[in-house]
Amino acid sequence: ERHDRARRARARARASATRGRRAGDGMVLYDAMIVVSAKVPKTACADVLRRLGASVMDAGGVVTNVASYGARTLAYEFRRPGEKHFEAQFVKMSFNAPPTLVAEAERTLRIDERVLRWVITKKRAMRRLNDYKAHDPRNPNAMQSYDGRKPS
Repeated sequence: ERHDRARRARARARASATRGRRAGDGMVLYDAMIVVSAKVPKTACADVLRRLGASVMDAGGVVTNVASYGARTLAYEFRRPGEKHFEAQFVKMSFNAPPTLVAEAERTLRIDERVLRWVITKKRAMRRLNDYKAHDPRNPNAMQSYDGRKPS
């Protein structure tokens, strides 16, 4: 009987946790830094980004930023069978996507021969402004939240 009560309590907790969620709540903000071979034209670099962006949008995500840092000399040579790379193009894409997309995106980047290295990092979620406490330098004992309420 005690185990049944605990099981029912866990089920209620799961149900209340998922109640009232919007469709975009499962999205996470990611940054993808991609190192593309300098031997390929810039249009091929754009094609790598286009494919990654298409997979993000197919999964219901949103591309928030794309930045190109141009061709740069590498700190050390990247070796591949029969190849040595001393220079590469660096691009960065920020996107909101479900966590299940990361494995698919890494698989896509691993297959692409133009991509030398990549890293996809999850960005830290920002707190709402109301969660931060306001500090009044004239009265250090009076801390208030930004919406004017006294903290509890």
